[in-house]
Amino acid sequence: MNILQAIILSIVQGITEFLPISSSGHLAIFQIFWQLPDAPIAFNALLHFGTLGAILAIFHQEIKKILQKKNWKLIKLIIIGTIPAAIFGFFFQSTIEAQFSSLKFISFSFLITASFLISTRIFKTTSEHLEIKNLSYFDALIIGIAQAAALFPGISRSGITISTGLLRKLKPEIAYKFSFLLAIPVILGAFILQIPGLIQQGHNNYLIYILGTLISFLTGIISLKILEKILKKGKLFWFSLYLIILSVLILI
Repeated sequence: MNILQAIILSIVQGITEFLPISSSGHLAIFQIFWQLPDAPIAFNALLHFGTLGAILAIFHQEIKKILQKKNWKLIKLIIIGTIPAAIFGFFFQSTIEAQFSSLKFISFSFLITASFLISTRIFKTTSEHLEIKNLSYFDALIIGIAQAAALFPGISRSGITISTGLLRKLKPEIAYKFSFLLAIPVILGAFILQIPGLIQQGHNNYLIYILGTLISFLTGIISLKILEKILKKGKLFWFSLYLIILSVLILI
């Protein structure tokens, strides 16, 4: 992997990790195109670390409030929402990893994400929950199950969890906040699992690794801000058109 490829992958990760178009699907496409299907474990780990930093930067006040006020209800909601992804990832890791080299599977997954985004337009509901603390444990579990599905490449974690939240009658800003609070343990867990690869491969390419982390962090902050504005305007479904076109192009 050269420095230009590293820059491109970093930008792709930072943007697509948070916009509802699937970072895993886009990274897999680039890696397949560049014939890097097993590519760089250490680099991917640092890209995730960069986007995790973006979440912490945007939501640091929210996280601070949770810890200071010891909001056990919200902490339990996050734990419940994280459990499905942890269980699914543990038992089906090899199955999930096998799909990263399948363009057909990724194309199909893009369509799944698109269908969820479209559903937020078709099945508009009246928001019931005014604050995150008003979420039920069942809401958290359903959104957590959706997050588990996003372990597969092409299914957007932000897209499917926010869409599920909206379908569960959450206000857009609440669905947005809970989705990314829920992302923290999942992305952190993915990073920790990749640490052995980071240690093994970390003896070279330091410049590429540092650059990739920084770029994914900065672009991640930008994409989070963009997504928040799009949600407030109720235009999340717009991304479905992009995913449908991309899916068709991949199949062709």
